[in-house]
Amino acid sequence: MNFTEDSKQHRHPAFLDIALVLLSVLAVYPIAGSLLTLLATGGVSLGEGFRGATAPVVSKLLLAQAFGQVAVLALPVFWLVSRFSGGGLFGRATLDWLGIGKRDGLRPALMAGAGMLLLQPALYTILELQSLLLPWFGSAGKKIVQDQAALDLLLRTLAGGASMEGLLLSILVLVLTPAFCEELFFRGYIQKGLALSLSPKRAVLLTGAVFALFHMAWFNFVPLTLLGWYIGYIYLKSDNLLAPAAAHGANNLAALVLLKTGVDSGGAADAVSGVLVWWPWWVLVAVSLSLFFLLIRHFPVKPALQDADNPMPGGHR
Repeated sequence: MNFTEDSKQHRHPAFLDIALVLLSVLAVYPIAGSLLTLLATGGVSLGEGFRGATAPVVSKLLLAQAFGQVAVLALPVFWLVSRFSGGGLFGRATLDWLGIGKRDGLRPALMAGAGMLLLQPALYTILELQSLLLPWFGSAGKKIVQDQAALDLLLRTLAGGASMEGLLLSILVLVLTPAFCEELFFRGYIQKGLALSLSPKRAVLLTGAVFALFHMAWFNFVPLTLLGWYIGYIYLKSDNLLAPAAAHGANNLAALVLLKTGVDSGGAADAVSGVLVWWPWWVLVAVSLSLFFLLIRHFPVKPALQDADNPMPGGHR
C-alpha cells in the first residue's frame, strides 16, 4: 500500500496552511523567547552569556525556555491537528495522526537513540573542521565562530552547576522538553503534512533544512540539517513519534554532557581541538559510521503496515 496515495484520501493540512504555520512560529518563537527571558531576569542585564546569572535566575531562565517550547511549539500542534482529525485536542484520532502512543515503539526508539549516539563522532568532526576553516572566509567566517562561542557560553550557564537539582532541571529543559516539543512540531505536524502535500522524501529533506534554520545558528546549520534528515527518516520509517523524540533526546544529552565536562561544540575561536590530528579519532569516526549505516539497514519499518500507511483512522475524512 502506497503511503501517499492512500493517505491523500484523508483530511490533512494544505501546503499553504503548513507554510503559514511555519512562518508564524519562526516569527513568534524568538520574540516569545526574548519576552520570557526579560521576565525571568527581571529586566536586568546579566552580561554576555548570562555570565552573572545566579542559580535562581538560571532556574527561571530554564523554566521560561520550557514554557516557551510548550506554549509556542507543542500545544498549537494539538489544536491544529484536532481541527481536521475530529478527535478533540488530545483525542485518539489526533494522537494517531501525530504518531503518539502507538504500539511496538520501544525498539525503534532505542535504535533511533543508538543511531544518534553513533553519529556524534562524525558530527563533532564537522564542527571541528568548521572551526578550522571558517576563519579563512574573512570577517563573516570569524563572526560565525565567535557567535557560536557566545552560544556555548550561554548554554554552559543554562546547564547549571553541580547540584542534583540543577542537573535534573537542565535535563528536563535542555534534553527532554525540546526532544518532544520540537518533534511534535517539526515531524508530527510539518513533516507529516508535507509528506501528504508533496512527497515523503521531499518532506524529510525540506523539514530537515527548516529544522536547522529554526535554531538560528549558522555554525550548526550543516550538522543540524544532517540530524534533521536522520530524524525525519526514522519518523518516516516508524510513523511513531517516540523514535524521533528518542533520537533528538540522545543528541541533546550528548551535547549536555559535553557542556558539563567543559568541552565546546567546536565553536572556540582560538584553536581547534587536537582530535583532528589524532589518528585513533578517525578510526573511531569510521567505525561509528559503519555501525550507524548497519543500524539504518536494519531499522524496523512501520510495525503494522496497514495502520501506519493510514495517518488518519477510518471515519475521519
